[in-house]
Amino acid sequence: MTQLAVFTGDIVKSSDLDAATLDAVFATLRAGAEQIGGWSGATAPFARFRGDGWQMALPPRDALRGALVLRARVRSEGAETRIGIGIGDARLTGTDLAAAEGPAFVTSGHSLDTLKRSLLMQAPDGPLSIALPLADRIARTWTPKQAQTIAALLDPAPPTQEALGATLNRSKQMIQKQAEAAGIDALHAACAAYEAQW
Repeated sequence: MTQLAVFTGDIVKSSDLDAATLDAVFATLRAGAEQIGGWSGATAPFARFRGDGWQMALPPRDALRGALVLRARVRSEGAETRIGIGIGDARLTGTDLAAAEGPAFVTSGHSLDTLKRSLLMQAPDGPLSIALPLADRIARTWTPKQAQTIAALLDPAPPTQEALGATLNRSKQMIQKQAEAAGIDALHAACAAYEAQW
C-alpha cells in the first residue's frame, strides 16, 4: 500500500441543478483532477458515482491546495461541493477507483458521512483538520469570477496575473482585485505551511 489523500464528495443541492449544469460541474471537477495530477507528475484519478457523488485520490502533500482548487472550480460554476478527506494507506491499481481499497478510502467516506451541516470540507485529524474549517470559511465567500481566478492562481506554478487576465478576458487590475478579495495571500501561506511538513 501507499500513502494517499482520498477525497469523497458530493454536489450540494444537486437536485436543484439541471442536467447541463450538473454535467458542467463534473466536467470542471474532472479538469481540476487533471490540473492537480500535473503538480507532482502523478495522476489524480477521478470518478463520478451515484449521480452527484465523486471520488479522487492524490498525493497527501497536495490535499489542502487540491481541496481549495476543487472548491474553486465548482464555485466557478455557481455550485458547491462537500468534501470528506482521508489520508493514509491505500491500494490503487492504475486509475480504477472502483477497485481501490485501504484505510484512506474508509476514512474519506466516513469524513463525508459525518460532515457537520456548518462545514463543507472535513478531515478527521492532523494539520489538515485544523486548516480546512478556515479554508472553508474563505471559500464560501468566493463569487464565481473570484473562484475562477483562485483556481488558476493556487496552482504551484500559476500563470502571471497578466496572462490569466488575457485568458479570462479581464484586465490585470481586475484579476489582482479578485485575487486579493478571495484571500489569495492567506491561502498561499496556508498551503505552503501545510506542504512543508511533507
